[in-house]
Amino acid sequence: MTKLNFETFIYKIKALLTYFSRIRNEKNSFSSCSSCATAASNVTLYGVLDAGVTVSKLHGDSTKVQMSNGNWMGNRWGIKGSEDLGNGNSVFFKLEQGFKLSNGNEASEGKAFSREAALGLSGTWGTVAFGRFGGLSSDCGTYSILGGAPYTTSFQTIGSMYSAFYLTDRYNNSIIYLTPEYNGFQGSFMYSNGRDSDENKWSYNQHYYGAGLTYGNGPLKADLIYEALDYKGKADKNKTTQLLNLGASYDFGAFTLYGAYEYAMHAPLPGVEFDTKTAEGKALENKYNNGKANDYHAFALSASTNALGGEVMLQTQFAFGKNKNASEPDKENKFNSFSMGAAYFYHFSKRTLMYTQAAWGTAGKALKHNTDDLRGWNATVGMTHTF
Repeated sequence: MTKLNFETFIYKIKALLTYFSRIRNEKNSFSSCSSCATAASNVTLYGVLDAGVTVSKLHGDSTKVQMSNGNWMGNRWGIKGSEDLGNGNSVFFKLEQGFKLSNGNEASEGKAFSREAALGLSGTWGTVAFGRFGGLSSDCGTYSILGGAPYTTSFQTIGSMYSAFYLTDRYNNSIIYLTPEYNGFQGSFMYSNGRDSDENKWSYNQHYYGAGLTYGNGPLKADLIYEALDYKGKADKNKTTQLLNLGASYDFGAFTLYGAYEYAMHAPLPGVEFDTKTAEGKALENKYNNGKANDYHAFALSASTNALGGEVMLQTQFAFGKNKNASEPDKENKFNSFSMGAAYFYHFSKRTLMYTQAAWGTAGKALKHNTDDLRGWNATVGMTHTF
């Protein structure tokens, strides 16, 4: 082979290698873009818009007419997605922010995703997730298993479960595990290392513990939930709040019947918020919501049916109990409350519905003497749209 032919041969080999290298890079780039496209297709933007007008009157107060936000479903927007890892496993995330439709403000100031922020794994072995989400009885978000009423905590406090039941909230620094479903049964276990913050040592963080079991097979649905909230590091030395909830519903075809029960031990008064900016409100907070707080029983009996071209729901709640702090001559220790509400839903489409709801409530003894939060009535008309 002559020198010229040899140089020509080397040149052609280099050109061929360059060509194959370019083809390989283009293929890798295409594969990478395809993976991105696949990942993007598993990401969903979603939301709820809910607003209406509410007329309400509490005992001793004037009648109010207000634009109300998130009556049936809380206003929110969010993104969620998942990626298949193979062998039946997947990773998922959910980021959800609440807002007020009436003014566009955040529902909870200072949090980018106040309603839920979760990253997790799921497979045939179950589901585990980390982040911020609602407790098992909170009726908030993905992992609440609260049942036993048709519209549970929607609409105003008077007429919903909040008027009689002490229900948990959303908590930071949480981890949850869901067992695989077996013959309609599924277990839920949740822990928060610090409901507000876990920056302190463990003994100064306020923790949440929850365990629940649900059953759903055919017309019967049921849930059993135990929860505990400690107050470590709090100056008031509160006793650990313990909650036991039982809920069930049965679809008879013509209508669905619901029932719920809660035993609350060392819990704050249900449905009441004291104004701690005043001396009187602070004294009531210390008496009724701190220390040993209150033991009480709560019940709900409700029903729903399809009628008048839509859905009709009736929900009732009742509670009675006693404050467990030392008796004071000028303070009532026992209390009770009762409320009832009725709602009608008309669906314009799968994503848009109109609702109207009205409720009335009363309270006795400590709840009558020290607060007007649960005595009065309200009525709401509004609309919900999901996307």
